[in-house]
Amino acid sequence: MTSQNNSPVRRSPCPIAFGLDLFGDKWTLLVLRDLLFYNKSRFSDFAVHERIATNVLADRLARLEQAGVITKAQDTELKNQNIYRVTDKGRDLLPTLIEMSLWGMRYDAQTPVSKEFLRSIEKDEKQVVAEMTQAIESGTFEEYRIKAIGVDPKLLKINK
Repeated sequence: MTSQNNSPVRRSPCPIAFGLDLFGDKWTLLVLRDLLFYNKSRFSDFAVHERIATNVLADRLARLEQAGVITKAQDTELKNQNIYRVTDKGRDLLPTLIEMSLWGMRYDAQTPVSKEFLRSIEKDEKQVVAEMTQAIESGTFEEYRIKAIGVDPKLLKINK
């Protein structure tokens, strides 16, 4: 539901509700994860990765763009494609995504993470967050996943 000026109608003045109105489905944060952690930038990059339906993906990208979390620009080489980029507003969500990732590593027994990495989280979580942030911002997170987190490279082929 939208108001007369096309902005979403707020159901609550609560800041958590505000975030959930944009991110409170099972796909939006995964799209942001792919943009931030894995440098995905094209529609086709996202559609294959998690098997998201194309109509759902198009809706989530449009919502993120409308909210100013991402931008969309026509690819200068492949004119029939768009390039999606995270804005500063979107990058501000990086600490939240990292903390969600660490939470999942701690509590999901099926998350492929080494026991050594879990110990490093317990020992110095701030250091782990700093390392993850550095790897993401430098575009080396895939390598970090293998070397520091202990993810088997064979599992990464599933996500390509």
